[in-house]
Amino acid sequence: METTKKTTFVKGAAILAAAGLVCKLIGVLFRIFAVRIVGEPGMKYYELVYPTYSWLLIISSSGIPTAISRLVAERAAVGNHDGARRVFRRSLLLLFLIGTVTSALMFFGAGWLGETVLNGGEGAKYSMMALAPALLFVSLICAYRGYLQGLQRMTGTSISQFAEQVFKFIFGLLLAGYLFKRYEGTGFANAAGAAGLLLGVTISEILALVVMMLFYARTKGQYPALIADPNPHERVIGPMLMIAVPITLGASILPIANFLDSVMITRLLQRIGAPFTTFLARDFTFADLNYQALCTYVRSIINLPATLTVGISMSIVPAISAARVQKDAKGMQLLSLLSLKIAMAIGLPCAVGLSVLAGPIIRLLYSRVTPEAYAIAVPLMHVAPFTVIFISLVQTATGALQGAGKHRLPVWFLLIGGVTKVLVNIIFIPMPKINILGAVFSNLACFGIAGILDTVALLKITGARLNALDTFVKPAFASAVMGAGAWGAQRLLSRIPLFGGGRMAAIATVLAIVLAVLIYGAMTLALGMFTREELTYIPGGRKLARFARR
Repeated sequence: METTKKTTFVKGAAILAAAGLVCKLIGVLFRIFAVRIVGEPGMKYYELVYPTYSWLLIISSSGIPTAISRLVAERAAVGNHDGARRVFRRSLLLLFLIGTVTSALMFFGAGWLGETVLNGGEGAKYSMMALAPALLFVSLICAYRGYLQGLQRMTGTSISQFAEQVFKFIFGLLLAGYLFKRYEGTGFANAAGAAGLLLGVTISEILALVVMMLFYARTKGQYPALIADPNPHERVIGPMLMIAVPITLGASILPIANFLDSVMITRLLQRIGAPFTTFLARDFTFADLNYQALCTYVRSIINLPATLTVGISMSIVPAISAARVQKDAKGMQLLSLLSLKIAMAIGLPCAVGLSVLAGPIIRLLYSRVTPEAYAIAVPLMHVAPFTVIFISLVQTATGALQGAGKHRLPVWFLLIGGVTKVLVNIIFIPMPKINILGAVFSNLACFGIAGILDTVALLKITGARLNALDTFVKPAFASAVMGAGAWGAQRLLSRIPLFGGGRMAAIATVLAIVLAVLIYGAMTLALGMFTREELTYIPGGRKLARFARR
C-alpha cells in the first residue's frame, strides 16, 4: 500500500511538473516575442495589470480546488465515487458565481484600478478590461482540475495547462501584432499591443475550458461507485469553505504582495530622484524600466524551476489526505520526506545554475534585450534565483500540511513572510545603492521565513525524522560542483573565437547547461542522494538504480 501511494504521488507530481515546465517554456517564448512586438514600454502595461488579475484569480484557483481535491480524495479512498461527483457538481456552481463576480469587478473597475491605483494611464485600463473575462473561465476550469486531482488523475490538468499556453501564444501574439500595427504612429501602439496580448489570454482560457470539459466527459464513466453514498444529502459547500477559506487567505498573501509591488516599486524608486524619474518614452520612466526588467527578464526565468515543485505540491495534497483518512501515519511521514527531498534536489541546482549563468541565460532567452535592461537584469539575476530554494520548500511543505488537515498554519507563516516583504521593500528600495535589488531581497526574506516555518511545522506534525545530509547537504554540495563546472565551461567557451557572439554564443550557453545537468546527475548518483528504493518511485528511476548499482 505504501509503495502504491508513493509511486502514484511521484508519477502525478512528475506529470504535472513536466507539463508545467513545458508550459513555462512556452510562456517564456511568449514573453520573448511579446517584447519584440509591443516593446518594453508595452510590457509595462502587461506587468502592471497581471498582478491584479492574479490577486482576484486566487479566490477561485487556490483554496477551492485544493478543497475539492481533498474532499474527492477522501470519498474516492473508500469507493464513494457518487459522493465525489456530488462534490464536483456543487463546487462547479460555486466557482461559476465567484468567477462572474470577480470578472465584473475587474472589468467595471478597470478605469479606477488601471488609471488611479496602478498609475498606468488609459493603456492599463484597456489591458485590464481585455483580461477580466478570463477570471470566469479559469474559475470553471479549476472545478474540473480539483475533481480530477482528487482522483490523482493529473493528465487532464496537464493537457488543459498546455492548451492554455499554446492558445495564449497563438492568439495573444496575433492580436498584439494586429493592434500594434493598427495604432502605430498614434502614441497608443504599445498600450494597444499589450491589450491584444491580454485579450489572447482570455481567448486561451475559453478554449482550455472546452478541452477540460471534453477530457472530463471521456473519464467520468471510469469510476463506478463501489459503495452507496452514505450521505446523499450531506452539505458540501460548508465543509468545502472551511477548508478553502484558510488556504485562499494564505494564497492571497503573495498576490496581494505582488499587487503592492506593482503599485509601490516604481514610486519607491522615484523617491531616489534622477535617473529614476527620467522619461524614456510616453508614460515610461527609468523606474518603470527597472520594474519591467525585474518582471520580464528575471522573475519569468526563476519561475521556470518553481513550476517543477508546483507539481509536487498539487500531488501531495490528495496523497497525504488519503493516507490520513486511512490513518496511515507511516505513509504520511514517507510521503512528506520524499516530497521535501525531491523539492530540494530540484530547487538547489536550479538556483545555483541560474545564478552563475545569469547573463548568458538572459541573452539566450531574450536575445533582443536592450543594453539598459540587460545592465539592470544581470545583477538581479545573480541573487534572485536563490529564492527558488525557499519557494520549493513553501510549495511542498504547504501542500503536505494541507493534506494533513493543517490549513491555517501555512497562512500564518506566509502572512509573516508577506508583511516582511513589504517592509523590506519600503526600507531598502529607496536606498540609492540598493534600489531595485531591494525587491529581490524582499522576496528572499518572504519565502525564506515562510519556507523554514512550514518545514519545521510539517516535521513536527507528522513526526517524520528528516535526514538533513541527504535532503539539504548533498544537493547543496552537488549543486556547488555543478555550478563551478558550468561557470568554468561557459567562460572557457566564450573565449574561443568561434563562440564569440550571436547564435554561437547561445550554443556555448546551451553546452554549459547540458554539462551542468550531466555533472549534477553524476553527483546525485555518486553521493547516493536517493536510496535505491526511492529511485524506483521516480519515472525512469529503475534504470538509474541499476546504473547506480553498477
